[in-house]
This record gives sequence, C-alpha cells and structure tokens, in this order.
Amino acid sequence: MRNLATMARGMAVALLCLAPALAGNSLVGTWAAPINWGNQASGLFYTLQLTGDGHIREHVMNHMGMAYDLVGTYQLDTAGRTLRWTWRDYSPKRICVGGNCTPMGAPEKLKVLNTVRIQIQNANYFIGIATDGTTTNWTRTH
Repeated sequence: MRNLATMARGMAVALLCLAPALAGNSLVGTWAAPINWGNQASGLFYTLQLTGDGHIREHVMNHMGMAYDLVGTYQLDTAGRTLRWTWRDYSPKRICVGGNCTPMGAPEKLKVLNTVRIQIQNANYFIGIATDGTTTNWTRTH
C-alpha cells in the first residue's frame, strides 16, 4: 500500500511538472507560413489550423487569390517532435473561370500518412522539417 501511494504521488508530481511544458508547446491554434510570398509571383500563403480534437485544415492561396483547402486528422508524438497527418478531403472540387468549370483533382495525396519533424522555438513560432530536409517557418496567428 505504501509503495502504491508513493508511486501515485510520484506520478502526480511528474504530471504537474510535465503539464506546463506540454501546454507551452501546444500546436493547437492557427499558424501562417508565407512561401516566397514577398518577392516572387509564384509565392504561396499557407494557413494551418490544428484543433485540440486532432483535426487539421490547411488553406493555400496564391497571389491571384486562387486557393484550395485540405482537411484531415493529425497526431503529435508525446515528445512534441513529430507531427503526423493524413489528408481526408479537399475543396474546391472544380475550378470555375468565366463560367467555365473544370474538375480539380486533389492537390495532395489523400489517405497517405505524412510526417514532419517539429522544432518549437517558442509558443508562437515553430519550424517544420520535411523528410527531404526542406523547412517551413510557422508563426501563430490565433
């Protein structure tokens, strides 16, 4: 009985110490990442939303205002170093210009597990490192 009480107290202390660290590193919220936005016509502006219930949404827009959305689910590993997500759906399904509409395929592969390493710099800034080594700098907007 004494060992069980000691273990429970130790676990409670560990959780109390761990909770602020996890809260400070939370990726839940809305993030933005401009890619070549300021100096190139081909630039893209990404907005990423991560919810507390494991849903992810990415909005991608170009300089002409054309945009698409991807939605799916995500998981962040317990160490907060790896983000894994799967896109489940996208919109729009058609692109319409001047009354002419053409089908639009998925801008990313659906139902495929994606992985990126995360380097949290502070509560409002993190770096995502893709498997090919490219980096994306994300800034919290909400």
